[in-house]
Amino acid sequence: MTIPAWRRWLILGLAWLGLPAAFAQSLYGLDIPFVDDHGRQVRLSDWRGREAIVTMEYSSCRFMCSATLYELKLAQASADRRHKTVDFIVISLDPHNDTPAAWTAYRRERGLSRDNWHFLTGPEGSAAGLARLLGINYWYEGEHLLHDFRLLRTRADGKVVRTVSAYDSDVSAILD
Repeated sequence: MTIPAWRRWLILGLAWLGLPAAFAQSLYGLDIPFVDDHGRQVRLSDWRGREAIVTMEYSSCRFMCSATLYELKLAQASADRRHKTVDFIVISLDPHNDTPAAWTAYRRERGLSRDNWHFLTGPEGSAAGLARLLGINYWYEGEHLLHDFRLLRTRADGKVVRTVSAYDSDVSAILD
């Protein structure tokens, strides 16, 4: 089912205001158009039927995103040990600058060549509402964008079943 554009923006607007959004029971129900790091048009519903770990960061970050990436790599290693297939979906906090080329360079510089890693950029103005919906706060300190650490694991139906919001957590528990 496709959500009309006006309704999608209304929902993101409600999320921005901090109002509960019943639709958020499944992230895969969000009908936001994204461009991935290969330049393809995708939607979160493309992952329906697959478990995923979702977070938000941006390609030019040199602080928090490095720590987040470290935790994501630990989760990947844990999934590999468990023979568990999980997709890693990283959504841009900086749609203006996170082009497919920027995400491709980010991947290459960090050795992220696996097919189960996906870097998405939404339309301008979508990051704030989506971040609020996912419980990821971000703000500017001068010209540098700072943000919370938060990983969300979805079931195959897109429902969030686990979150990790602290670096001292056992990140492998997100796969339980």
